[in-house]
Amino acid sequence: MTLSIVRGIFRAGACRATAVLAPLVMAAACAPAVPDDKIFTLTWGKLGIGYESFVGTRNDCVMEASVVTRDASGRESAMPAVSASRFKSCMRARGWEPVAGGYSAPLGYDVRIVQ
Repeated sequence: MTLSIVRGIFRAGACRATAVLAPLVMAAACAPAVPDDKIFTLTWGKLGIGYESFVGTRNDCVMEASVVTRDASGRESAMPAVSASRFKSCMRARGWEPVAGGYSAPLGYDVRIVQ
């Protein structure tokens, strides 16, 4: 093969790869860092602080971020609901940050998340 044919094949392959990868890279770059509906699946960390302190802070922030919700008939919902953005702000205000391999909520401490 001649050099011009090889260059043409390379350019065509590079254009296809760019066309496929560019939208994926843009979508990842524009996505929010942590969607609010996933805030309770995060693990949290604070340098030098133990699990008991995390559980206490988390419980305080859940209480602080609790909101009253109503069902379709207007009655107050029985299951607790928590504002994700208020919870996240509370945890960060107390020095906790989402980290890989940090602490997570004890089993059975699930709450309903609302905006």
